[in-house]
Amino acid sequence: MPVLLCDLDDTLFDHQHATRAALARLQAADPRLQQWPLEDLKRRHHLLLEQFHQEVLAGRLTIDEAREQRFQALVGGGDAAGLAQAYREAYTADWREVAGASALLRAVRDRGWAVVIVTNNIVSEQRLKLARIGLTDLVDHLVTSEEVGVSKPHAGIFHHALGVVDAAPSGAVMLGDAWPADVEGARAVGIRPVWLNRHGATSPDPSVAELRDLVPTATALATLLP
Repeated sequence: MPVLLCDLDDTLFDHQHATRAALARLQAADPRLQQWPLEDLKRRHHLLLEQFHQEVLAGRLTIDEAREQRFQALVGGGDAAGLAQAYREAYTADWREVAGASALLRAVRDRGWAVVIVTNNIVSEQRLKLARIGLTDLVDHLVTSEEVGVSKPHAGIFHHALGVVDAAPSGAVMLGDAWPADVEGARAVGIRPVWLNRHGATSPDPSVAELRDLVPTATALATLLP
C-alpha cells in the first residue's frame, strides 16, 4: 500500500503559532519576560525547548519536568513552576492545524494512500494534539520515537513506520518541515522527501521537492503524489 509519512509538529499541527501566542500572553503578564522583544524571547525559548525535549525523548524528564526546567533556565529563578503552568494553559488554548492539513489528508486518503504520522515525541502528547485539532480519523497510524526507541533521522523509525502498513520505501513519501530529521532521514532509507518550507528558507538541496503551504489542496497534492 502506498503511504504518506508525515511529521506532526509544524507540518500538520501549528506548533509555532501556539508557542508564539502563549509567549505573548506570558510576556504581557510577567515583567521577567519583558526584557526581550517577543521574537528574541521566542528564539531563546525555542533553544531551551529543543535542549530539554531531548531529555524527554531520552526518558530522563517528563514533559512537565522539562517545561518547568525550561522556564527556570529562561528566567533564572523565581516561580518557574507557575510560569510553566501558565505557559501550558496558554499554549494548549491556541492549538490548531497548519492551514489545509485536514483537507490534504482527506485528499491523500481519497487517492488510496495510507497516512502515518512519524514524530519525535511521546505518544500521549501527540495523540492529544491529533484529537484536539480533528485529525485523528484522518490518520491510519501514529508512530512516535517514544514507542520505537529511536528518533528521526534514525533509519529505525522510518522502517517501523513503513512496516505498520507493509509499504516499501519506493512506495512512500515523507512530508516534514525539519530538514535533517525529515528530509535527510527519509532520503537515507530510500523514501522520497517533500520539504514543507512555510517560512521561505533557502533549500540546502533544490532537487528536493518543496511546498510553501498545504493550500490549495490540489497544488500540494500534485507535489506530494505526482
